[in-house]
Amino acid sequence: MSLENWFNRRWYPQGGEGNSLPLLAPLEHLYRQVSARRRRAELAEPPAPLSVPVIVVGNITTGGAGKTPLVAELGRWLRERGWNPGIISRGYGGRAKRYPYQVTAQSHPLESGDEPLMLHLITGLPVMVSPDRTEAAQALIDYHQCNVILSDDGLQHYKLWRSLEICVVDGQRGLGNGRMLPRGPLREPPERLREVDLVVSNGEAAEHVREQCGELLAFSMQLQPAAWHQFNLDQISQLKLASGPGPGPVYGVAAIGNPQRFFHELRQMGYQVMERPFPDHHQFSPQELQFDGVTPVIMTMKDAVKCRDFWQSHWWALEVSARLPDLFYQKIHQHLKQFSEDDQ
Repeated sequence: MSLENWFNRRWYPQGGEGNSLPLLAPLEHLYRQVSARRRRAELAEPPAPLSVPVIVVGNITTGGAGKTPLVAELGRWLRERGWNPGIISRGYGGRAKRYPYQVTAQSHPLESGDEPLMLHLITGLPVMVSPDRTEAAQALIDYHQCNVILSDDGLQHYKLWRSLEICVVDGQRGLGNGRMLPRGPLREPPERLREVDLVVSNGEAAEHVREQCGELLAFSMQLQPAAWHQFNLDQISQLKLASGPGPGPVYGVAAIGNPQRFFHELRQMGYQVMERPFPDHHQFSPQELQFDGVTPVIMTMKDAVKCRDFWQSHWWALEVSARLPDLFYQKIHQHLKQFSEDDQ
């Protein structure tokens, strides 16, 4: 069992498995103190507002909760209503030669990071990457005339001014054992949920999540299969729509925060899944995906962009889309309207 799986089984206990990890209590206490001190210091000198609304989509736990599909959905929704959105990201796992780095279809995930490249390919929106998210946002405003910025992650990046905060919670796993790192999965205490503007639960919110939200409503988000993709073997940077594999056995590949959610979705679609989970943001080698050379391999879009240099014809990537209630979109509309009125 990998170290990541060992921690996850204790952070997100099931069936009465021990979850207290008392030996890590001193480290949890230290992390809580350092995190709180850092936040106080950064909030003491709040960043200057930007000229356009900035919507931060983040979470308070480590690992994936569904942030990136929500960012893609918001980008689509905004563009359909006449806005010119742009996306910023830290670009986890990427090491560009200079920043801010503009993501293109030809970008390599080792430069851009896997999630920024995926977002650009599936949305067509301008995506800018930088450890300094304010720098990335200003570049989108200056060079692409973006009039609204979406930040993929960054809830804890207090140097970035934001006009709206959205916290995404994994409805299935919730806040885990409720402990902070490294004793639990929390990057910030549970009370942080009461400070954000909107809470989105990826699936039905667990009871303890609803309790922490206080007066805020946790909007339920459903991730649904949207499209099958493959990469063009003649021009590998091109993503193309495809028909998915027929029913039967498949290898499911997922290097995301909660691989079991992806495998469950594939089973719901009728596939017999042979699970191949990897650590989040794992960089694949061709040898790791050489199974029997015949059985279809289905992976997430986030993983597919890291495999396109050695893509094979019996591999498919499944794109998912986020669906949210009308009231959520009304809240976004009200915020943008209020921002425009205040700016006049």
